[in-house]
Amino acid sequence: MLKNKGRSSKRDTLAVTAVALQDHILQDLQLRNLSVADRSKTKVQKENQTKCVKGSARALTDTGLKRLTRDPAAEDPEREYVLDPKPPPLTLAQKLGLFEPPPLPLSSNEWEKVKQRSIVQGDSMQPCPICKEEFALRPQVLLSCSHVFHRACLQAFEKFTNKKTCPLCRKNQYQTRVIHDGARLFKIKCATRIQAAWRGHVVRKWYRELRKTVPPTDAKLRRRFFEEKIKEWKQA
Repeated sequence: MLKNKGRSSKRDTLAVTAVALQDHILQDLQLRNLSVADRSKTKVQKENQTKCVKGSARALTDTGLKRLTRDPAAEDPEREYVLDPKPPPLTLAQKLGLFEPPPLPLSSNEWEKVKQRSIVQGDSMQPCPICKEEFALRPQVLLSCSHVFHRACLQAFEKFTNKKTCPLCRKNQYQTRVIHDGARLFKIKCATRIQAAWRGHVVRKWYRELRKTVPPTDAKLRRRFFEEKIKEWKQA
């Protein structure tokens, strides 16, 4: 009897670890919707579809009395905020100690260190590693591994790979923060170009006025200068 109890306990632990590993793999690959049965043929699926159709068929009348709730991130376009502040829930394998738990959310000081590392590397000055275009005024995100991407490019990459992995260093389960360094550098670049164009216009205008009043040092140009002046005096 004791031998049978020991074998049953070992089988139970093996079954629990197998289930825990399978659950962790499914959640890691973001395949929680997988099922052995065909969900399109089940009654639950059909009932959910009919409920969704009935709910979407309701008419909505806009009376203008409801106040629109503004997004706090949209009020201040220069504010930086974290997209995923809460860590994902622990899986059974992580609770049993088979896998390491996800890292805790970074503090503000840790995010500052990550951002300083990115600034030293000059990531915001370089084009986006995914689309190879400059950041300009498009939304930009900073990962906890100090790499910078377009927000839309990173979302498309995650959707394509079906994983949350950094495209450069392959770090898993990174944390994401919205930043505006690329937009700020782009504005400075545009202001520099506008100032350079205006200064060039002012210098060219000043040079044209100078050529009309000061005779050149070259003999041929000096002669032509005085001939044009004599013609202007005669016409006047």
